[in-house]
Amino acid sequence: MTKKHLSFIAAILALSLLTACAGKAANIRDDVPVSDVSVAIAAVLGDDALVSVPETYYAGSMKMDVSEFDGYDVKINSKGINIDEFGVFKAKDSSQLPAAQKAVNDYLAFRLQIWMEEYMPEEKPKLENAEVKTVGNYVMYAILSDEGKKSAFSAFEKSLKA
Repeated sequence: MTKKHLSFIAAILALSLLTACAGKAANIRDDVPVSDVSVAIAAVLGDDALVSVPETYYAGSMKMDVSEFDGYDVKINSKGINIDEFGVFKAKDSSQLPAAQKAVNDYLAFRLQIWMEEYMPEEKPKLENAEVKTVGNYVMYAILSDEGKKSAFSAFEKSLKA
């Protein structure tokens, strides 16, 4: 093959990738209230102990300025039997998305940093293996079992599909 042929093939592949990515983004809704997304996630987890945190929790316990978000909801275990927790945040637009991702990752790092080793040591792996996913302008984190994360992230993605 000549350089000309290789360049043509590379251009076609690049165009295909761009088209695939654009099609995928077009299938993501950006108008779903965070509360609806959070309810869908909680429903698949089936844990009635998960409750939304009060407004003061974000600045106090999470060290987050929620004015940076278009929407947010964090659910924690209210019964203290485990550290199950997840949060959904919506960036105001795509330019705010990196800041939202950073805020969530900073929170998880902070949470791990202040972990007390003697407090529920069997739960620490959930925190160490916490994950963050982004769909459109929405960012979700999960401090859950592996099975719980799988279900929660699936519900997260499904609730945002067009």
